[in-house]
Amino acid sequence: MRRLFFLILALLAVVYCSGCAGTVDKQNDAAKKQSYVVQDVRGKKLSFESKPQKIISLYVYGDEVLLGLVDHKRIAGLSKWVHDEDLAMGAKEAKDVPQIAESNPEAILALKPDLVLLPDSSKPEQISSLEDVEIKVFVYPAASRLSNIPKTIKAIGGAVGEPEQAEKLIAEMQKKISAVEAKVKKMQPEDRKKGLLFLRFGAIGGKGIIFNDIMTAAGVEDCYEAARHTIADKPGTSRILSKEEVVQANPDYIIIATWSQGGAYKAGNAQLEELYADPALATVTAVKKKQAIVIPQGYVNCLSQHAADSVELLHEAVYGK
Repeated sequence: MRRLFFLILALLAVVYCSGCAGTVDKQNDAAKKQSYVVQDVRGKKLSFESKPQKIISLYVYGDEVLLGLVDHKRIAGLSKWVHDEDLAMGAKEAKDVPQIAESNPEAILALKPDLVLLPDSSKPEQISSLEDVEIKVFVYPAASRLSNIPKTIKAIGGAVGEPEQAEKLIAEMQKKISAVEAKVKKMQPEDRKKGLLFLRFGAIGGKGIIFNDIMTAAGVEDCYEAARHTIADKPGTSRILSKEEVVQANPDYIIIATWSQGGAYKAGNAQLEELYADPALATVTAVKKKQAIVIPQGYVNCLSQHAADSVELLHEAVYGK
């Protein structure tokens, strides 16, 4: 009887150990599945044994994408402007990531990153200075138009090991934009309003900037191109309009992007009062009717998934919900 008892114990031990081996194998398989290889915009391949856990982004719109992709505990540092609510639409999201990554290699190295994200607009020497001290750098395509933003999100999502979350961000962004575009499609042409963007140095716009895409999606006609009649101007470029050209454009709405740069410049409301008080602009519809929209500059320059929020905000400000 005793022999039978010990035999049963031995069999149970074998079964238990087999189960343990199976669990270990599954864990090893899961770890292997986390290893991946990505190729950045330069064609350079980067290998990862697992998802990076100390990521640094050095560009504000890359910051915004990264904040939407990963657990913030995986972020070792973000760019210096990410906490500026006038410039970064991800400022509120970034409140739990206080660490600012200075752009010099020594400061970045001190944060011990396992991945640094940089746009392809970065200077080659900045990229090489990081790689020279063996910091892993992924260079992604920086968006310049609304239609290019998904490409940026996909690239960063792949680099940080979150392709599924990247697709989710893209889908959410496109859903918001499509909802606004559906409203615009139902509008009569005569109901469409004209708008003109003012930065702190004057009226600007045209097809060369992201906000032109945002205005179009929101159903607001960018009247910049119609006013810019100088033959020497090249298509796809922007320059400040003269006051005479602003009068010629005659926008229904003036859109002022405000960014004081820490108090160095006037806030948008102060600029608006100056425009309203300028006798040279007295005949402009937006001035006569006092139809102006003051928005943070982050909504104008946005090159992340938050561009959809810009489209929503502008449409609602002009046409209501």
